[in-house]
Amino acid sequence: MKSLTDPTKLKPINKKDDLLQVIIETPAGSRNKFAYDPDQGIFALKKVLPAGMVFPYDFGFLPQTIAPDGDPLDVLLLMDEPAFPGCAVHARLIGVIEGEQLDGKKKIRNDRCRCCRSQSHVR
Repeated sequence: MKSLTDPTKLKPINKKDDLLQVIIETPAGSRNKFAYDPDQGIFALKKVLPAGMVFPYDFGFLPQTIAPDGDPLDVLLLMDEPAFPGCAVHARLIGVIEGEQLDGKKKIRNDRCRCCRSQSHVR
């Protein structure tokens, strides 16, 4: 049986049309936060948000990128319907949300790219 490709190794940009390739970790509307676990090669449940809180947009990452927190660049993907963990979506960058997070007692940058799904890949 052939194993799945490691999504962190995929190309971040489709050179044919200059679209970003976003890998979805957590779908919009979910309370469950998923994250890719490279040691196991799977998307695993990382945590569950409190009742009444959900992810408003699909949340994912750009493969082969590294943010200041050591993880791939985070992406909030605006789409009409949620995707699913592990799904690759071609998207256009529409902005960046500047953010910070605490790493121990030190603040580090943790920006999020805002993207929207590209209509050019819909058949």
